[in-house]
Amino acid sequence: MITVFVIGLVLFFLSHFNKTFYDEFDDLLEEGDYNNTEAHQALEKFQTIEGTNIWDYAFLAIFIGLMIQMLLFSFATRINIAFYWIFALVGIMILIVGTVLSNVWQEVSANLVFTETTLRFPITNMLLGTYYPIAVTAFLFLGMIILFGKSPDKEEF
Repeated sequence: MITVFVIGLVLFFLSHFNKTFYDEFDDLLEEGDYNNTEAHQALEKFQTIEGTNIWDYAFLAIFIGLMIQMLLFSFATRINIAFYWIFALVGIMILIVGTVLSNVWQEVSANLVFTETTLRFPITNMLLGTYYPIAVTAFLFLGMIILFGKSPDKEEF
């Protein structure tokens, strides 16, 4: 859960930094000779890529991949039913941390400096800002069902 949040935050800040850096670099060298060079054409391509939602889709792919990994590990792990209550208590603590992280994301994305970057990250903003506690709870319950719903006498992997 913290890994997903950190990945989202890193992609968000790197996208903001890259876009700002490329724009400032282009403004710095705004001479007629520079505009006809291959360096300027390459910079325009980077600016075009940074202006899209590509990093938002990368975050979504990483989020889905980590959740699939968690579910597969839940299925492949043999565990005693006595750990059910420990899992539930740890799940409640994870939910509290997820709510705090969601509030942190909302504070960061509400900053006026990041307005343009937030518009390029609608999926990340939705997952980490609005629905993060719900997503964390859903995956905790799904993991709990898979982890503890298996028959104890069945051979696993």
